[in-house]
Amino acid sequence: MKKILPFMYVMIFIIFDQVVKFICLEKLKPLGSIKIIDNFFYLTYVENRGAAFGMLQGARWIFIVIAIIATIFCIYYYNKLPKNKLLPLGKLSIIFIASGAIGNMIDRLFRGYVVDMFHFIFWGKEFAVFNVADIFVCLGTFLLAIVIIFSEEPKKDKKEKED
Repeated sequence: MKKILPFMYVMIFIIFDQVVKFICLEKLKPLGSIKIIDNFFYLTYVENRGAAFGMLQGARWIFIVIAIIATIFCIYYYNKLPKNKLLPLGKLSIIFIASGAIGNMIDRLFRGYVVDMFHFIFWGKEFAVFNVADIFVCLGTFLLAIVIIFSEEPKKDKKEKED
């Protein structure tokens, strides 16, 4: 069960991402945009054929390959994380990254674009429109950075570096 649990979490996060995107396709696409908080937060339907901030438009297959590589990397390193007090946080970060990568890859494979919907405006400036999978990738990357920065090296590795 311990080996299956991470895959179950990934599946749950992917399903959540895809359900939100499906709802956006059904309910938000016909409306285009819904104001939640004026001049700050909107739900806006966007078909993103590029990366963050609309970069690399039309590079669908590059992003699919990157998502596959990222997922393989996550699977490989899931059990390679150093054994320390931050291990659960490190594993959660990898689960988030894999879930987000796969969620957006599903969109690119089956729709040809990624469905984005969360639209913020900060101090009058447009911010990128993004989705749940993007949140998972960013959150996972942030958590992984915390793990890397604050994890303690095993004593054996420290000794080898000193010699």
